[in-house]
Formats: sequence, C-alpha cells, structure tokens
Amino acid sequence: MQTENVDLTGPSPGTTRSLTRHHWGRSGARPKVYLQGGLHADEMPGPLALYHLMDLLDQAEAEGRIPGHVVVVPLANPIGLSEWLLHKPIGRRDLEGANNFNRGYPDLAALTGDALEGQLGPDAAANVAAIRQAFGTALAAQEPETEVDELRLRLVQGSCDADHVLDLHCDHFAVMHHYTSSAMAEVGEVLGRAVGSKLALLEDLSGGNAFDEAHTAPWRTLRARFQGHPIPDPCFATTLEYRGQHDVSDPVAMTDAQGLMAFLSAVGAVTGGPAPIHPAAETAPLAGALEFMAPMGGIVTWVTSVGDRVTEGQVLGHVTDPTTRRRVEITAPTTGLLFRQELWTSCLKGQGLCHVAGQEVRRQGELLSN
Repeated sequence: MQTENVDLTGPSPGTTRSLTRHHWGRSGARPKVYLQGGLHADEMPGPLALYHLMDLLDQAEAEGRIPGHVVVVPLANPIGLSEWLLHKPIGRRDLEGANNFNRGYPDLAALTGDALEGQLGPDAAANVAAIRQAFGTALAAQEPETEVDELRLRLVQGSCDADHVLDLHCDHFAVMHHYTSSAMAEVGEVLGRAVGSKLALLEDLSGGNAFDEAHTAPWRTLRARFQGHPIPDPCFATTLEYRGQHDVSDPVAMTDAQGLMAFLSAVGAVTGGPAPIHPAAETAPLAGALEFMAPMGGIVTWVTSVGDRVTEGQVLGHVTDPTTRRRVEITAPTTGLLFRQELWTSCLKGQGLCHVAGQEVRRQGELLSN
C-alpha cells in the first residue's frame, strides 16, 4: 500500500490543506477502481466503511490478492470538514461561495474534444487509452481560480482514468440506494447485489455535472462527436447513498466494507473476496423520483418510514403550526418506494421533505436537488 498526499493551495496566507489517496495493487493495472467518501463533509457512513475496507485491502495485498489497482480517498473534502457554523457541520456547500461540493466538475469532453481531432482510429481499446491520456493532459493544464475549484480538479485527476468510480454519500433518513447511468449497466446490477442497495435511480444526464456523471457523460459526448470511430463506455460511476446521516456504527460499516470487497472481487480488482449475496436493486428512472415540498413552515412528523411502499396521495406525515393550530398533510407525490425523508423535525415553507421513487417519468431538466 502506498499513501499519496496531494497539497491544496490555501485560500489565504498561512493556510494549506492536503488530500490523501491510498493505493493498493500496481499503478497502471486493470481494472482501476476509485472509491471516495465524505465529499459532502457531513456524511460519515461512507468514510467509516472505507476505514474498515482499507484493513481488508491490507490483508488482501499481503496475501497477493490484488491484481488490479484500488484507490481509496476516505475523506475527499478537507475544505468542508473544517467548515462548521454554530456547532453544526455545513458539509454540503462551502461557506465562501455556497457551492455544492458535488456539482460543477470539469467537463472532460469539452476540455479534450479539439485535441482528439485526428487522434482516434478503428481500435476501440486504443481510442480509450488516447482519450484517457487526453483527460490527464487537459486536467494538468487547468489553473483553478478558487479553493473549491482546485479540490474538484485534484479529485478528478485521481479518478479520470478509472474503470469504476464509487462516490460514497448518505442522505438524511434513507434506504441504501445509488444513482447511476446506463453505462456498464451490468456492473450496476453487480454493485447493488454486492452492497445491498435497495434502489437504483437511472439517468444518463441528470444535470449539474456531479462527480459520478463527470466520469460517464464525456464518453457519450465524445462518441457522438467522433461517430466514425469506436468509443465504448469504459467507466462505471455511481453515487452510492449509505442510508442516513445517523447510520454510523462500526458493525454496520464493517458489513458495508465486506460489501465493497464483494464488488471489488466481482469486477476483478481483487481475488478471493466474498460473493455478492443481496437481491438485485429495484430500478427506477431518476426523472420519476418526486419530492414533496413543505406547503408551510412548522413541525414535521411522520406516520410512514423510509422503505415503505406508498401510493400517490397517501398521507405520509404532517407539518404542524402550533401558533395557528393549523396542520397540513404530507402526501405521496407518486406511487412507489419512499426512499428518503428529511432529517430535521422543523421545516421552512418550500423545503423538500421526502422523495418517492416512481416508475412514471414526470420531470425534465435538472434532476438533482442542490
């Protein structure tokens, strides 16, 4: 195992940060699997699972069972980890510019398209290698303006040539679920069975250029541009939501680490790992996942729990204003799986309170809540 510390330029005199990557196997070996946690720095189930995974990887390497290259970034957001306000971690957005740490990653197709003119041929594998090299060259030439831009750049530099990219997050109260695209869909099914995901939300272009999509969308864009040359989908990427923010414990994290080892074994990055044992995740279009927005501010209570099957219009809970003695119903916006609920027991008018994953496509445009 090798540890790499990547320096990040501090935003003001006398301040610096660093990003730590741990490597197992051999650089350049395939498959390369990149895993990171804590990009939203108030979400700790993923980093704890990676902590336990690293022990398992140490053992596998000592036994000569890592033919691929595994990269783990257990805490991907040193900026967000240090940003607290009034005794609460902020985590999701930076305090300087309110930027979502999981949006706005470099558009690799835009950065490399012109440079690839005349460089591609009839060999798909050679084209993949040329495109990956172009990604690295383009990223090395970037000059980020802000601290957050630099973090985004350094993260993608470590992952742009990976075969599999797992970005570990969590929600508020939620069942385990993941977001992914149609690229390498068979790997997505393996992932669900390995880690025990209950729901796979599918969309090729959800908007915002989140970390996972920044690794899959460029290949589709370049394939459309260079139609005379074979360009496959060589990267599977996912945002894996490890339940809710309070689901942080060593027993759960150790089980999750075993699930990640099952995935690494299934894709050939390690050998001798556990087999995927869970049922395949239910699939639904991301555009069919609908959110209920609070019609007024007040106290939030629930009569349902995440994981419940609900029907459109069913009462899921209530928002109560005790000053006016008014109470309104929280109702299911569609029929499907109630997969997340809000963490807080109070709300403001217009806040999202829950999501239900349905099969009917009802949304267009930007599909990710910010």
